[in-house]
Amino acid sequence: MSQPLVSILVPIYGVERYIERCVVSLMEQTYSEIEYIFVDDATPDHSIDILQNVVQRYPHRSSQVRILHHEQNQGLSTARNTAIAAVTGEYLWHVDSDDYIAPNAVELLVSTAQNTKADIVIFDAIKIEEQGEKRLVAEYVDKNSYLKGLLQHLYICAHWNKFYKATFYKGTNIQSVERVRLAEDYAVTPRVIHQAQTLTVLHEPLYYYETRNQNSYVHNLNRTAILSHYMATDVLESYFSKVADKEQWRDVVNILKQRSIASLLKQSKQSSWKDIRTVYAKELCLSSNGLKLVDKMIYTLFKTNQDVLLSIFLWFYRCVYMFAKK
Repeated sequence: MSQPLVSILVPIYGVERYIERCVVSLMEQTYSEIEYIFVDDATPDHSIDILQNVVQRYPHRSSQVRILHHEQNQGLSTARNTAIAAVTGEYLWHVDSDDYIAPNAVELLVSTAQNTKADIVIFDAIKIEEQGEKRLVAEYVDKNSYLKGLLQHLYICAHWNKFYKATFYKGTNIQSVERVRLAEDYAVTPRVIHQAQTLTVLHEPLYYYETRNQNSYVHNLNRTAILSHYMATDVLESYFSKVADKEQWRDVVNILKQRSIASLLKQSKQSSWKDIRTVYAKELCLSSNGLKLVDKMIYTLFKTNQDVLLSIFLWFYRCVYMFAKK
């Protein structure tokens, strides 16, 4: 019985420090039937040269590799869409080019997807930080509670810890929103999950998520990132206001913008607060009802311009959060 083909999709921009590690982990998979689709988003460094040099070290894989090029940098969303359009595999997996995967990752994911007939397999990951490594456990119990957690930023909304049946994914007709250059996974993943019939979880740490890349698409929380978060939330509000089961999501969707503000404040420096206030100006009169206690405090202090108290509160919050991670 032949193995199903798996498409691994890799956008490339500013990753010359990490791309070799990523590509080696892809080439050395224990699973043989893989097509590798790399999208060069007009990266300004030597990432593509390094990619090509690594591929040459694996001649048995070279015919499985395609490198697609953007003449100009178009952002992560467009790179994702370019890759999706080129998929010919039965399954697909988004892998970011500064990250890497376990040697048996594809083999385990294909086996799990086939045995469970799942549209999506969700799995654990390892987060790599300056302080060390931390396991990110996929908090999946059932579809509805998982989806609500994604919408509220409680669970990992990234593409990379989800393995998709390609006919399902492409059949949703959901693409990355090209004007959302950052937070594009937040605009896409909940909509795709909503349409899935069968999801399963695999508690194996198959993906290594690198957070130390200063040049990545998503490292800096600038005005562009804040605006992208806002637009991603707009996309979700529009989608979940039109679905057949919209009443089920109303309470969560009604506080998406307030929750987004709190999430941005948790990860931003005070120098970004002016931009957050500008982008979310209309939302700063909304109710905090429905927010978790910490988010309610952050949002309320921010909307009432109590910046000194907010700075103190966020300092304590980050101290407690860092302590809990140890």
